[in-house]
Amino acid sequence: MIKLSTRLESISSLVPINSNVIDIGCDHALLDIYLYQNKISNNIIASDINVNALNNAIDNIKKNKLDNIIETRLGNGLDTLKDSDGVDTIIISGIGAHTAVGILENNQHKLNKINTIIIQSNTKLELLRKEVTRLNYIIDNEIIIEDNKKTYTIIKFIKGKKRYTKKELYFGPILLKTNTKLFQEYIKKELAKLELYLKLLPKYNIIDRHKIKKEIRLYHNIID
Repeated sequence: MIKLSTRLESISSLVPINSNVIDIGCDHALLDIYLYQNKISNNIIASDINVNALNNAIDNIKKNKLDNIIETRLGNGLDTLKDSDGVDTIIISGIGAHTAVGILENNQHKLNKINTIIIQSNTKLELLRKEVTRLNYIIDNEIIIEDNKKTYTIIKFIKGKKRYTKKELYFGPILLKTNTKLFQEYIKKELAKLELYLKLLPKYNIIDRHKIKKEIRLYHNIID
């Protein structure tokens, strides 16, 4: 049985049982192997734009005797997805928000049958929440975890429509409710970065300073 990092195991916990999955940027396909071995999904496509990463995925899939189960595809984003695949769940992890949003926005015609989108992004979570919810998805769940001394946020979107406040888009409606110790620690670290940035920003840069001050006020409003 495959053992996963905390990050990948947390992603797997958000995948619906019996879902049909495409894993964009599958890397070594460890998550995909785990999903099958733990009876979370029987229909999995492991896709990556990088041929070396996909070859690693193929090797791991063969080692676990799943080459007749998990299909691998080389390509960019959702370009590898076909209507006939019957996929209802998209996983995108380990990339920036702009890239993740671009993958979805450039393939909106392929989202009709997609009920669940799970994204673990390293940047711009406010942008991610804002743009994905514009595609008629709501935020169903969010997890913040620490893995190998790094903090990761994983967001699960499902079909639906809902309006979110600026604060919810910025920090996450679920994370604000659960308000874990790790979330508070992460917020304080980010606030410290903003305050340092403001200190170093020239005073004549009025527009950027005003923007940073507004962000700092947002952070102060949610710190315990």
